[in-house]
Amino acid sequence: MSAAYLHASSQSQIAYSEDLLGNITTLSTTSVSTTNGVVQGLLYVPDLAADDPCQQLAATYIPRNVTRQVNLPTTNYKLIALAPWIDVNCTKSFLESARVDPIRAMLVYRPNEDTSQPPDDDSEVWNLGDGGAWKTRNRYPVYAIPGAAGNGMMRQLSLYSGDLSQVPFSSQIISTYSPNPADYVRVWTELTVVTVSATLPLWAFVLIILGVIVAVIGSTSLLMHFVQGRRRAALRRRVMRGEVNLEALGIKRLTVPLAHIETFPLFTYNYDPQLPSSPTSAKSPQKKGRRSSEVSWKLPSARYDKNSSAIDYQPACLICLEDFECRRTVIRELPCGHIYHPECINEFLSHLSSLCPTCKESMLPLGHCPKITNSMVRREFGTRKLRSRGGMTVDVETGRRRLSSWSSSIKKHMCRVSSPKPDEGIDLQEQPIAGRPSTVGTTRERMNDLVVPVDETNSDDGRPPCKFYPRL
Repeated sequence: MSAAYLHASSQSQIAYSEDLLGNITTLSTTSVSTTNGVVQGLLYVPDLAADDPCQQLAATYIPRNVTRQVNLPTTNYKLIALAPWIDVNCTKSFLESARVDPIRAMLVYRPNEDTSQPPDDDSEVWNLGDGGAWKTRNRYPVYAIPGAAGNGMMRQLSLYSGDLSQVPFSSQIISTYSPNPADYVRVWTELTVVTVSATLPLWAFVLIILGVIVAVIGSTSLLMHFVQGRRRAALRRRVMRGEVNLEALGIKRLTVPLAHIETFPLFTYNYDPQLPSSPTSAKSPQKKGRRSSEVSWKLPSARYDKNSSAIDYQPACLICLEDFECRRTVIRELPCGHIYHPECINEFLSHLSSLCPTCKESMLPLGHCPKITNSMVRREFGTRKLRSRGGMTVDVETGRRRLSSWSSSIKKHMCRVSSPKPDEGIDLQEQPIAGRPSTVGTTRERMNDLVVPVDETNSDDGRPPCKFYPRL
């Protein structure tokens, strides 16, 4: 592909001069030898055969005294042809006539006063009915110029076809240059040809490759973020529905809000198992009296049932290992049915773990879910995949039945404690007793032992790992 810039002049500022910059369309790219990219020569109009039917039609657009080859010097000058693009037959005639002349290029124009750039080379305007074969049969390139510029150049060619005394500004030329009367003054044309390579330069290839790499990385990143977002949302829904326990799986350490812990009910411990009595003692008035609730504050004693399992009896707090005192110790019951000292379980759930120390059931509020990260999704998926392969077996139904039995049994032997008034607050913190060693260090060690191990070294939620109490 090439572009041309036209300069036509008669070699003097006192004569015709015109420049066309970038307003030229290349129709044929037949290569010719150029000097520094410049095609130059005397401008003329090719002669048509005397019997050519285009003679009469061309006379409308070409002046009679226009510069022809016969008006040029007899020496072998380089030539540039100029012809109007009238119709298919006339254009073919001008192209055939120019082939026999020593021309370096040919300029064509549509005979109108249009000043805009001519249509592209693939336009139907330049179709000669031969499928574009005319472009390859010529030994010279063909350029299309605007119609207004072509008409002006054609008029100037008619002024510079005679001898020195007939050209415009002849007196000034003679007085300035003192030429020989046999000299010629003709229009000299230069075409500056800029070849545009069809192949892209190296920097363009580098930019394209970089663009493709950026596009691939960007699209892959967007796709990964979309997929990861969908997976995080799916895990969040499962956690909120209670289908996944992140802490029980060792994925994320969680704690329960203290306000939610305080909604768990408080009871006075009342579990006093009786030894099996003889059949005669069962009929005594005292036994009947224990079965009847004669006063509202009297708490029923627990009865021994041979079908009760070992889990139905919890005589001590699993955290501090202190025994419960019947009808004196205040306890807090978790939704799973296990009981603890309020001060023990409050500190354990609010600072260390969201799981019951005994059954590892989650105590988080319904619908509560921490910030889900990609690391949690990956670890939960790996755990679920391991379970599907049979690597982990959890008897959930048996555990539920045992917990339900424990909860229903223990509730029969407990009495709910009404909330104390502000001036009757109960101090549940451990008070130092003379002659009795403090159990604070032992209790905190027990809390650390009851926490489910969680590996948070690879957590990506931006939070520091949970800190345990130091052992004292």
